[in-house]
Amino acid sequence: MWQLGAEARPDEGVMEGRAGVPYRWDDGYGARLGVMPRTPGSTEVRWYDVDPCYVFHVGNAYENTQGQVVLDAVRYDRAGFQHAWTDIGGSAGPSGLVGAMEPGHSKAPAVLHRWTLDPVTGRVTESRLDDRAAEFPTHNETLTGRSNRYLYTVSGDGIAKHDLAHRTSHVHETPGSRHAGEAVFVPAAQATSEDEGWLLSLVSDEDGAAGELLVLDAVELSVQAVVELPYPVPAGFHGSWLPEPGARL
Repeated sequence: MWQLGAEARPDEGVMEGRAGVPYRWDDGYGARLGVMPRTPGSTEVRWYDVDPCYVFHVGNAYENTQGQVVLDAVRYDRAGFQHAWTDIGGSAGPSGLVGAMEPGHSKAPAVLHRWTLDPVTGRVTESRLDDRAAEFPTHNETLTGRSNRYLYTVSGDGIAKHDLAHRTSHVHETPGSRHAGEAVFVPAAQATSEDEGWLLSLVSDEDGAAGELLVLDAVELSVQAVVELPYPVPAGFHGSWLPEPGARL
């Protein structure tokens, strides 16, 4: 019934031709989420003001049984945003200074967060789903746009599985200087549970040594296979799984 959108403030200096990523943090700009009906031809947008934040990646969104729109995503507060943004070539903001950590927020640069938007009351509630640092949330994509129990994220120390029903998580740690890329969920054939399947992640080494393809059981995060690669694969953003036609997983 609904689809979501958001907005960010462009950096006017970059838009005028100076080098860099064309967005910056502005305390005075605020943040909001837009919801519009999926009815063909509809242009109506209802905006919901939320606490200032930035989102690179969304986990999932769906309409619950109460008709509310639920959005799970990785949320950056001001300090987390500026720490990450300057690393990728963005502006630190008008002052050029990284802001102090907001009271009441995790010390992690980015954490899983939930917004619940109520079209009847016009209200939005916000909650942190986990305290650990997180990015690149993935899920069983057969549930995209529908309620899901599990999300998978990566951070500097490994791959995490988040149980959204119980607000818990556990982690497969990557050793030493090796860091996991986005963990793609591959469903098992004729699966009987949401998390029955595998996680595939390209693991890179800080020193430029050859990486590996890591295969985890998505239920327990136990290692099923490690494929050593003959050459390093640079750290990237996203992955995908394309099953071979007719193949049984």
